[in-house]
Amino acid sequence: MSKKIIVVILITMIVILGGVSLYTTFAYDAEAAKLDASSADYDLIYSLKELSSNKIYVSAKETKFIDITLDNTYTSTVRYAMYYNLLNHKKLPDNVTISLAEDSPSRLEDTIKSGENKVISIKIVNNSDDNLELVVGSVVGFENGNVADLLKENEVLIK
Repeated sequence: MSKKIIVVILITMIVILGGVSLYTTFAYDAEAAKLDASSADYDLIYSLKELSSNKIYVSAKETKFIDITLDNTYTSTVRYAMYYNLLNHKKLPDNVTISLAEDSPSRLEDTIKSGENKVISIKIVNNSDDNLELVVGSVVGFENGNVADLLKENEVLIK
């Protein structure tokens, strides 16, 4: 065989190998991006590095479920906690409860390792006669710190 034919065969093999490699990488990443389906009323994704919160509306005599995925993009393990901030009331009305859902895979306050994510399911039951408007967010601090000290005015830890 001449050198020209060998070079053409080698280049063809490299192109085919590169194409197969790129295709399998794309297929792997597409599968990794899929999230499990949730039956929650809200599916929220929070990055712990950013200000993470979202406004929620709960009508009178209504129950809502919120699934929040927390992503730790820090390079170390941190402590997180979930809070709420009422927007249309000064304090939580009677007959309203905000708590961890019974089937939640993670806790309301815990540590989360670097690069890890956790899903927290929150249940809001509004058995009052008033509509409820609130912000549900996350606060993050040092692994062995007290995140309650990091809350701002009107923010209340969900327990």
